Amino acid sequence: MKRVLAILFVVSAPCALAETILVDPGATHMFVGDKFDARTAQEVLYEARPCKLPIVNAKDMRQYTTTTMAKPMEACWGRTLGGGVTQIFENGMSLQVTENAYVAASVDGSGFGVVTKSIYERRNYQPCTEADKNGRMCLKGQH
Repeated sequence: MKRVLAILFVVSAPCALAETILVDPGATHMFVGDKFDARTAQEVLYEARPCKLPIVNAKDMRQYTTTTMAKPMEACWGRTLGGGVTQIFENGMSLQVTENAYVAASVDGSGFGVVTKSIYERRNYQPCTEADKNGRMCLKGQH
């Protein structure tokens, strides 16, 4: 019995380290099944990390990080009615975005993720033909 419990613990341990996030879709992480280094994502909305800002609805919000701002700052996010996402920054700035703008991913303890949910379907896309697209995908028929 002890062996069975030990085996179950070892098998389930990697799953316990996985974290669910929402990220901006990128060249390497746009479609379900894409594997990528989540540490390079420009925007990350953490599903399980609590909001650390001293704001009214912090208990209902989660941690948000971005590298797209000129100055790094603490931020939080929360879901709104109708499929939206509100992002609130420590300086009081807020943004409204549709949740479909992001893809869901499961990230392991080393920072590598796999896209688990996306509105984008690989069959509708092809590699962009312009040299400056850096491996991005374009809708078929567009360049």
